[in-house]
Amino acid sequence: MDAPEALLEFLSYAVAQLIEHPQQASIAIGTNANGAIVYRVQLAPEDVRRVIGKNGQTVSSIRSLMAVAAERHGVKISLKVGAAQDWEREETAEEESAREAREAEAEEEPA
Repeated sequence: MDAPEALLEFLSYAVAQLIEHPQQASIAIGTNANGAIVYRVQLAPEDVRRVIGKNGQTVSSIRSLMAVAAERHGVKISLKVGAAQDWEREETAEEESAREAREAEAEEEPA
């Protein structure tokens, strides 16, 4: 099993244990301009609060565990959690990658 698939399996299991509306949950995978694997977890609004947790502690713990596992496989990850309707207003993984690439290029250009 490759790293992205193993991390997805872990993430799916962890999120499934916290939510009450699994039929509304989905996880999309992409990459950003830095080559990191981006996991976007879309949930029902009430489930978002459960996964994020008080002061973001739950999602922070999930991110930490995923980052350690990803490091062992030599990859970098990014985890984003939100309600399904929030993603409609946010940029897609491809748009995010393009924006990050433009920002990286702008940083490299001399003033």
